[in-house]
Amino acid sequence: MPFSRKKAPADSPPPRGISRRAVIAGAVGVVGVGAAAAGYFAYLAPSGDVSRYAAHLVDDDRELRAGEVQATFLGTTTLLVDDGVTQLLFDAFITDVPLTTALFGDLSTDEGKVDRTLAAVGADRVRAVFVSHSHYDHSLDAAYLTRKTGAVLHGSESTLNIGRGGGVPEERLARYETGKPLRIGDFTVTVLASKHSPGTIGGDGTPITGPLAQPAGAKAYLEGGSFDFLVEHGGHSLLVKASAGFLPGGLDGVRADVLFCGTAGSFGKDAAFREEFHRNVVSTVDPKVFVPLHWNDFFTPVTGDLTANMKAVDDVAAAWDHLIARLDERGARFAVLQGYRSIILFGSPDRGA
Repeated sequence: MPFSRKKAPADSPPPRGISRRAVIAGAVGVVGVGAAAAGYFAYLAPSGDVSRYAAHLVDDDRELRAGEVQATFLGTTTLLVDDGVTQLLFDAFITDVPLTTALFGDLSTDEGKVDRTLAAVGADRVRAVFVSHSHYDHSLDAAYLTRKTGAVLHGSESTLNIGRGGGVPEERLARYETGKPLRIGDFTVTVLASKHSPGTIGGDGTPITGPLAQPAGAKAYLEGGSFDFLVEHGGHSLLVKASAGFLPGGLDGVRADVLFCGTAGSFGKDAAFREEFHRNVVSTVDPKVFVPLHWNDFFTPVTGDLTANMKAVDDVAAAWDHLIARLDERGARFAVLQGYRSIILFGSPDRGA
Protein backbone atom coordinates (compact mmCIF):
# COMPACT_ATOMS: atom_id res chain seq x y z
CA MET A 1 0.00 0.00 0.00
CA PRO A 2 1.57 3.34 -1.03
CA PHE A 3 2.48 5.71 1.75
CA SER A 4 2.94 9.41 1.18
CA ARG A 5 5.17 11.19 3.66
CA LYS A 6 3.63 14.32 5.10
CA LYS A 7 5.43 17.60 5.61
CA ALA A 8 7.72 17.66 8.62
CA PRO A 9 6.76 19.90 11.54
CA ALA A 10 8.00 23.46 11.44
CA ASP A 11 11.07 24.00 13.57
CA SER A 12 9.97 24.48 17.15
CA PRO A 13 10.55 27.90 18.74
CA PRO A 14 13.17 28.18 21.46
CA PRO A 15 11.89 27.11 24.89
CA ARG A 16 10.41 29.93 26.91
CA GLY A 17 11.97 31.15 30.11
CA ILE A 18 15.63 31.17 31.03
CA SER A 19 17.83 29.67 28.34
CA ARG A 20 20.48 27.08 29.07
CA ARG A 21 23.28 29.41 28.01
CA ALA A 22 21.89 32.23 30.15
CA VAL A 23 21.95 29.97 33.20
CA ILE A 24 25.50 28.86 32.45
CA ALA A 25 26.60 32.45 31.80
CA GLY A 26 25.25 33.47 35.19
CA ALA A 27 27.06 30.64 36.92
CA VAL A 28 30.30 31.47 35.18
CA GLY A 29 29.91 35.12 36.15
CA VAL A 30 29.90 34.13 39.79
CA VAL A 31 32.94 31.89 39.48
CA GLY A 32 35.11 33.93 37.19
CA VAL A 33 35.53 35.52 33.79
CA GLY A 34 37.64 35.26 30.66
CA ALA A 35 39.30 31.90 30.17
CA ALA A 36 37.09 30.18 32.72
CA ALA A 37 33.94 31.29 30.90
CA ALA A 38 35.33 30.23 27.53
CA GLY A 39 36.23 26.81 28.88
CA TYR A 40 32.82 26.32 30.41
CA PHE A 41 31.00 27.21 27.22
CA ALA A 42 33.30 24.90 25.26
CA TYR A 43 32.21 22.04 27.52
CA LEU A 44 28.61 22.65 26.42
CA ALA A 45 29.43 22.97 22.73
CA PRO A 46 28.34 20.22 20.30
CA SER A 47 30.69 17.25 20.35
CA GLY A 48 30.58 16.87 16.59
CA ASP A 49 29.84 18.87 13.46
CA VAL A 50 26.98 17.11 11.66
CA SER A 51 27.81 18.94 8.41
CA ARG A 52 31.01 16.86 8.24
CA TYR A 53 28.83 13.81 7.67
CA ALA A 54 26.67 15.23 4.87
CA ALA A 55 27.53 12.28 2.62
CA HIS A 56 25.85 9.97 5.14
CA LEU A 57 22.62 11.94 5.60
CA VAL A 58 19.50 10.14 4.37
CA ASP A 59 16.07 11.55 3.51
CA ASP A 60 13.87 9.02 1.70
CA ASP A 61 10.51 10.63 1.00
CA ARG A 62 9.14 8.59 -1.90
CA GLU A 63 6.14 6.31 -1.62
CA LEU A 64 6.67 2.85 -0.19
CA ARG A 65 6.63 -0.14 -2.49
CA ALA A 66 5.35 -3.58 -1.54
CA GLY A 67 7.56 -5.23 1.08
CA GLU A 68 9.33 -2.03 2.11
CA VAL A 69 9.44 -0.47 5.56
CA GLN A 70 10.01 3.17 6.42
CA ALA A 71 11.60 4.40 9.66
CA THR A 72 11.21 8.07 10.63
CA PHE A 73 13.41 9.68 13.29
CA LEU A 74 11.55 11.84 15.81
CA GLY A 75 14.69 12.72 17.80
CA THR A 76 16.73 11.09 20.60
CA THR A 77 15.68 7.42 20.21
CA THR A 78 12.05 7.75 19.12
CA LEU A 79 11.31 5.97 15.83
CA LEU A 80 8.13 5.55 13.80
CA VAL A 81 8.30 2.30 11.81
CA ASP A 82 5.75 1.89 9.03
CA ASP A 83 5.04 -0.66 6.29
CA GLY A 84 2.23 1.40 4.76
CA VAL A 85 -0.44 -0.45 6.75
CA THR A 86 0.80 -0.87 10.31
CA GLN A 87 2.86 1.57 12.36
CA LEU A 88 4.96 0.87 15.44
CA LEU A 89 6.52 3.45 17.75
CA PHE A 90 9.78 2.68 19.51
CA ASP A 91 10.30 4.96 22.52
CA ALA A 92 8.10 7.90 23.37
CA PHE A 93 9.84 11.25 23.77
CA ILE A 94 8.51 14.15 21.70
CA THR A 95 7.95 16.90 24.30
CA ASP A 96 10.63 19.61 24.47
CA VAL A 97 12.49 19.49 27.81
CA PRO A 98 15.16 22.20 28.23
CA LEU A 99 18.14 21.47 30.44
CA THR A 100 16.93 23.81 33.18
CA THR A 101 13.59 21.97 33.37
CA ALA A 102 15.29 18.56 33.42
CA LEU A 103 17.53 19.69 36.27
CA PHE A 104 15.21 21.80 38.39
CA GLY A 105 11.62 21.44 37.21
CA ASP A 106 8.79 18.97 36.80
CA LEU A 107 8.06 17.27 33.49
CA SER A 108 4.73 16.96 31.72
CA THR A 109 3.77 15.89 28.21
CA ASP A 110 3.18 18.78 25.84
CA GLU A 111 0.05 17.36 24.23
CA GLY A 112 -0.07 20.03 21.55
CA LYS A 113 3.52 19.33 20.45
CA VAL A 114 2.83 15.60 20.37
CA ASP A 115 -0.36 16.07 18.35
CA ARG A 116 1.37 18.32 15.81
CA THR A 117 4.25 15.91 15.42
CA LEU A 118 2.05 12.86 14.92
CA ALA A 119 -0.02 14.70 12.31
CA ALA A 120 3.03 16.00 10.46
CA VAL A 121 4.71 12.61 10.10
CA GLY A 122 1.48 10.77 9.29
CA ALA A 123 1.40 8.68 12.46
CA ASP A 124 -2.26 7.73 12.18
CA ARG A 125 -2.03 3.93 12.23
CA VAL A 126 0.05 3.27 15.35
CA ARG A 127 -0.85 -0.09 16.87
CA ALA A 128 1.90 -0.49 19.46
CA VAL A 129 4.33 1.60 21.50
CA PHE A 130 7.51 -0.13 22.73
CA VAL A 131 9.70 1.61 25.33
CA SER A 132 13.36 0.62 25.66
CA HIS A 133 13.64 1.79 29.28
CA SER A 134 11.86 4.22 31.57
CA HIS A 135 14.17 7.24 31.76
CA TYR A 136 12.17 10.32 30.79
CA ASP A 137 14.03 10.82 27.49
CA HIS A 138 12.59 7.49 26.34
CA SER A 139 9.25 7.32 28.10
CA LEU A 140 7.90 10.78 29.00
CA ASP A 141 5.12 10.76 26.41
CA ALA A 142 4.30 7.04 26.56
CA ALA A 143 0.96 7.40 28.35
CA TYR A 144 -0.37 10.21 26.18
CA LEU A 145 0.83 8.60 22.94
CA THR A 146 -0.91 5.36 23.90
CA ARG A 147 -4.16 7.13 24.72
CA LYS A 148 -3.99 9.38 21.65
CA THR A 149 -3.32 6.62 19.12
CA GLY A 150 -5.39 3.83 20.67
CA ALA A 151 -2.26 1.66 20.66
CA VAL A 152 -1.09 -0.91 23.19
CA LEU A 153 1.78 0.16 25.46
CA HIS A 154 4.42 -2.57 25.71
CA GLY A 155 7.06 -2.25 28.40
CA SER A 156 8.64 -3.25 31.66
CA GLU A 157 6.61 -2.94 34.84
CA SER A 158 8.22 0.50 35.26
CA THR A 159 6.99 1.64 31.85
CA LEU A 160 3.54 0.22 32.57
CA ASN A 161 3.49 2.26 35.79
CA ILE A 162 4.08 5.35 33.67
CA GLY A 163 1.09 4.28 31.62
CA ARG A 164 -1.02 3.71 34.71
CA GLY A 165 -0.09 7.11 36.10
CA GLY A 166 -1.19 8.63 32.79
CA GLY A 167 -4.58 6.95 32.70
CA VAL A 168 -3.92 4.10 30.26
CA PRO A 169 -6.40 1.26 30.96
CA GLU A 170 -4.98 -2.10 32.00
CA GLU A 171 -6.27 -3.85 28.87
CA ARG A 172 -3.92 -1.69 26.79
CA LEU A 173 -0.84 -2.41 28.91
CA ALA A 174 1.36 -5.39 27.97
CA ARG A 175 4.32 -6.43 30.08
CA TYR A 176 7.39 -7.65 28.22
CA GLU A 177 7.94 -11.37 27.77
CA THR A 178 11.52 -11.42 26.55
CA GLY A 179 12.35 -13.82 23.75
CA LYS A 180 8.71 -14.37 22.78
CA PRO A 181 7.84 -13.22 19.23
CA LEU A 182 4.79 -10.95 19.02
CA ARG A 183 2.89 -10.58 15.74
CA ILE A 184 1.51 -7.11 14.93
CA GLY A 185 0.21 -6.81 11.37
CA ASP A 186 3.01 -8.05 9.12
CA PHE A 187 5.61 -7.23 11.76
CA THR A 188 7.01 -9.68 14.30
CA VAL A 189 8.63 -8.02 17.32
CA THR A 190 10.81 -9.92 19.77
CA VAL A 191 11.85 -8.09 22.95
CA LEU A 192 15.40 -8.88 24.10
CA ALA A 193 16.84 -8.25 27.55
CA SER A 194 19.67 -5.73 27.36
CA LYS A 195 21.66 -3.30 29.49
CA HIS A 196 21.77 0.47 29.81
CA SER A 197 24.83 2.27 28.47
CA PRO A 198 27.54 2.48 31.13
CA GLY A 199 28.92 5.64 32.66
CA THR A 200 25.57 7.41 33.04
CA ILE A 201 23.58 8.33 36.13
CA GLY A 202 20.56 6.17 36.85
CA GLY A 203 21.47 3.22 34.65
CA ASP A 204 21.31 0.61 37.43
CA GLY A 205 17.90 -0.88 36.55
CA THR A 206 16.07 0.54 39.58
CA PRO A 207 12.31 0.17 38.97
CA ILE A 208 9.36 2.52 39.24
CA THR A 209 7.27 0.71 41.84
CA GLY A 210 3.89 2.44 41.51
CA PRO A 211 1.84 4.55 39.08
CA LEU A 212 3.80 7.65 38.05
CA ALA A 213 1.59 10.65 37.37
CA GLN A 214 2.65 13.92 35.78
CA PRO A 215 4.00 16.40 36.58
CA ALA A 216 7.04 14.64 38.01
CA GLY A 217 10.75 15.38 38.20
CA ALA A 218 13.21 13.72 35.86
CA LYS A 219 14.61 11.66 38.75
CA ALA A 220 11.24 9.93 39.15
CA TYR A 221 11.71 8.27 35.76
CA LEU A 222 13.88 5.36 36.87
CA GLU A 223 15.38 2.99 34.32
CA GLY A 224 13.46 -0.16 35.27
CA GLY A 225 15.51 -2.44 33.00
CA SER A 226 16.66 -1.98 29.40
CA PHE A 227 15.54 -3.81 26.28
CA ASP A 228 16.28 -4.17 22.57
CA PHE A 229 13.79 -4.97 19.82
CA LEU A 230 14.24 -7.38 16.93
CA VAL A 231 11.69 -6.40 14.30
CA GLU A 232 11.09 -8.83 11.42
CA HIS A 233 9.14 -8.11 8.26
CA GLY A 234 8.87 -10.16 5.08
CA GLY A 235 12.14 -12.03 5.47
CA HIS A 236 14.09 -8.96 6.56
CA SER A 237 14.86 -7.59 10.00
CA LEU A 238 15.98 -4.55 11.93
CA LEU A 239 17.24 -4.26 15.50
CA VAL A 240 16.36 -1.22 17.60
CA LYS A 241 18.90 -0.71 20.38
CA ALA A 242 18.33 2.58 22.17
CA SER A 243 21.28 2.38 24.60
CA ALA A 244 24.91 1.54 23.89
CA GLY A 245 25.01 -1.18 26.51
CA PHE A 246 24.93 -4.95 26.17
CA LEU A 247 24.75 -8.21 28.05
CA PRO A 248 27.67 -10.54 27.19
CA GLY A 249 26.29 -13.07 24.73
CA GLY A 250 22.90 -11.36 24.80
CA LEU A 251 22.78 -10.99 21.03
CA ASP A 252 24.28 -14.36 20.12
CA GLY A 253 22.33 -15.72 17.19
CA VAL A 254 20.66 -12.38 16.45
CA ARG A 255 21.13 -11.04 12.93
CA ALA A 256 19.59 -7.92 11.43
CA ASP A 257 19.80 -6.17 8.08
CA VAL A 258 19.62 -2.77 9.79
CA LEU A 259 20.81 -1.71 13.26
CA PHE A 260 19.33 1.41 14.84
CA CYS A 261 21.64 1.99 17.76
CA GLY A 262 22.26 4.58 20.47
CA THR A 263 25.81 5.93 20.39
CA ALA A 264 25.70 8.24 23.41
CA GLY A 265 27.76 8.16 26.63
CA SER A 266 30.62 5.72 26.93
CA PHE A 267 30.44 4.78 23.26
CA GLY A 268 31.50 8.30 22.39
CA LYS A 269 33.83 8.97 25.32
CA ASP A 270 35.69 5.66 25.75
CA ALA A 271 37.72 4.16 22.90
CA ALA A 272 38.19 0.81 24.68
CA PHE A 273 34.44 0.51 25.21
CA ARG A 274 33.81 1.24 21.53
CA GLU A 275 35.93 -1.76 20.57
CA GLU A 276 34.20 -3.99 23.10
CA PHE A 277 30.78 -2.82 21.93
CA HIS A 278 31.73 -3.42 18.31
CA ARG A 279 32.74 -7.01 19.05
CA ASN A 280 29.67 -7.82 21.12
CA VAL A 281 27.04 -5.93 19.13
CA VAL A 282 27.95 -4.71 15.66
CA SER A 283 30.05 -7.70 14.62
CA THR A 284 27.49 -10.10 16.07
CA VAL A 285 24.42 -8.51 14.46
CA ASP A 286 26.35 -7.89 11.22
CA PRO A 287 24.05 -5.21 9.76
CA LYS A 288 24.17 -3.93 6.20
CA VAL A 289 23.12 -0.50 7.49
CA PHE A 290 23.86 1.23 10.82
CA VAL A 291 21.68 4.19 11.85
CA PRO A 292 22.82 6.09 14.99
CA LEU A 293 20.35 7.11 17.69
CA HIS A 294 20.65 9.29 20.82
CA TRP A 295 23.22 11.52 19.15
CA ASN A 296 21.31 14.81 19.08
CA ASP A 297 21.22 17.38 21.88
CA PHE A 298 17.92 16.36 23.43
CA PHE A 299 17.73 19.49 25.58
CA THR A 300 16.86 21.47 22.43
CA PRO A 301 13.76 21.12 20.24
CA VAL A 302 13.82 18.59 17.40
CA THR A 303 14.19 20.21 13.98
CA GLY A 304 15.49 19.27 10.56
CA ASP A 305 18.88 20.66 11.57
CA LEU A 306 19.83 18.86 14.78
CA THR A 307 23.09 19.44 16.60
CA ALA A 308 25.20 16.81 18.33
CA ASN A 309 25.17 16.04 22.04
CA MET A 310 27.25 18.44 24.11
CA LYS A 311 30.87 17.64 24.94
CA ALA A 312 29.97 17.34 28.61
CA VAL A 313 28.21 14.03 27.99
CA ASP A 314 29.39 12.70 24.64
CA ASP A 315 31.86 12.70 21.77
CA VAL A 316 29.72 12.19 18.70
CA ALA A 317 32.57 12.84 16.27
CA ALA A 318 34.74 10.12 17.83
CA ALA A 319 31.83 7.66 17.83
CA TRP A 320 30.85 8.32 14.24
CA ASP A 321 34.40 8.33 12.86
CA HIS A 322 34.99 4.97 14.53
CA LEU A 323 31.77 3.52 13.17
CA ILE A 324 32.32 4.76 9.63
CA ALA A 325 35.82 3.27 9.52
CA ARG A 326 34.72 -0.10 10.91
CA LEU A 327 31.59 -0.30 8.78
CA ASP A 328 33.59 0.53 5.65
CA GLU A 329 35.80 -2.47 6.43
CA ARG A 330 32.67 -4.65 6.47
CA GLY A 331 31.15 -3.13 3.34
CA ALA A 332 28.26 -1.77 5.42
CA ARG A 333 26.60 1.61 5.27
CA PHE A 334 26.44 4.37 7.91
CA ALA A 335 23.21 6.37 7.55
CA VAL A 336 22.30 9.48 9.56
CA LEU A 337 18.73 10.78 9.95
CA GLN A 338 18.07 14.40 10.80
CA GLY A 339 14.90 15.28 12.69
CA TYR A 340 11.68 14.02 11.05
CA ARG A 341 13.64 12.44 8.21
CA SER A 342 13.09 8.89 7.01
CA ILE A 343 14.96 5.92 5.61
CA ILE A 344 13.26 3.28 3.46
CA LEU A 345 14.43 -0.22 4.30
CA PHE A 346 14.46 -3.49 2.38
CA GLY A 347 14.17 -1.68 -0.94
CA SER A 348 16.30 -1.63 -4.07
CA PRO A 349 19.79 -3.15 -3.76
CA ASP A 350 21.54 0.14 -4.58
CA ARG A 351 20.26 1.60 -1.30
CA GLY A 352 22.11 -1.08 0.67
CA ALA A 353 19.19 -1.87 2.98
